Amino acid sequence: MRKAAILIGIGAFCVTMALLLKFYAYDKLAVVPYDQNTRQLVVDDSATFFDADNVRPGSGKLTTTVTVIGDPDESERASEQTGRNVAVMSKGQVSDNNGEAPPMDASRQTFAIDRTTGEAVPWEGNSQNGQAKDFQKGLMIKFPFQTQKQTYNYYDGTIGKPMQMKYVGEETVKGLNTYKFQGTVPMTKFRTQDVPRGIFGLEDTGGVDADRLYANDRTIWVEPETGVMIKVVENQRQELRWNEPGARTVNALTTDSVMTDDTVQANVDEYATKAMLLKILRFWAPLLLGIIGIGLLLAGLALSLKARGNRRDDEDDYDDTTVYDDDQDRTADGLFRDREDAPVAGGRVERRQGDGAL
Repeated sequence: MRKAAILIGIGAFCVTMALLLKFYAYDKLAVVPYDQNTRQLVVDDSATFFDADNVRPGSGKLTTTVTVIGDPDESERASEQTGRNVAVMSKGQVSDNNGEAPPMDASRQTFAIDRTTGEAVPWEGNSQNGQAKDFQKGLMIKFPFQTQKQTYNYYDGTIGKPMQMKYVGEETVKGLNTYKFQGTVPMTKFRTQDVPRGIFGLEDTGGVDADRLYANDRTIWVEPETGVMIKVVENQRQELRWNEPGARTVNALTTDSVMTDDTVQANVDEYATKAMLLKILRFWAPLLLGIIGIGLLLAGLALSLKARGNRRDDEDDYDDTTVYDDDQDRTADGLFRDREDAPVAGGRVERRQGDGAL
């Protein structure tokens, strides 16, 4: 019985640990860190663009730097205000063609995101370029933990609203299995811009507020366990248009920008290990502990039932023969035929010479 109790105790412990790992420990670890600090580089060595410095078409290397920095103090405050487990991030994006100020394009966003899903959360501090902004629950900097093979809304900072990113298949990136998502932003006006009228092939009589339009074919490779974007490619086009007879459309930007090889390798090196550890914590460790625990519980129960069966067999085989001290072979019935008040204890009748108290 002692061995059975030990097996049952260890089995119950293993099953309990399996449940804690899967439903408690995993949820505590599979979250966006408050102190997130990343820097990603996206490059096109042969972009074409409108060179605002020289007021003419230009071409050359275009580098886009994206930084994401978490704010632990604001994260705690936003979590209290929203009643959700959120992280506050500041995202800066700068695109430049010559390394000189001002850059070709720059933007800054501050937002709260759900630490598990990566979606924007309504919060009073959400802003873009210093203006209050509703990010409409799009994914901001990552996909959800345990990314699914489905379509997600991903926030596009240029048009200021989510776009759809559709799952299109699995693909290996530097040895790491990823889910591949693709989405398209059709040519869309996103702002007006003061430019010389002459760039449209018209007589230059001053500046005009031209429409600036944007389109993008975006591809993202996501590590599914962590939801981290391992690689990003953007085929982006921007145009300047002026609605006047004879005005031609001006190329503002045409680029096939790809995340640099060093950036992709750094992402793979960091998140391949984290993905493996999360999967062990979420699946393999609970599964192994659960199997061991259930096996030990069943073994302990089997031993317990076997011990009880042996005990019953011992009781059935117990000898109930009457013992006499005078060595005469008599039955209890014959000895006490005239003694109806004789005591009987435990099925055994004992008689000793000279003991009249029997």
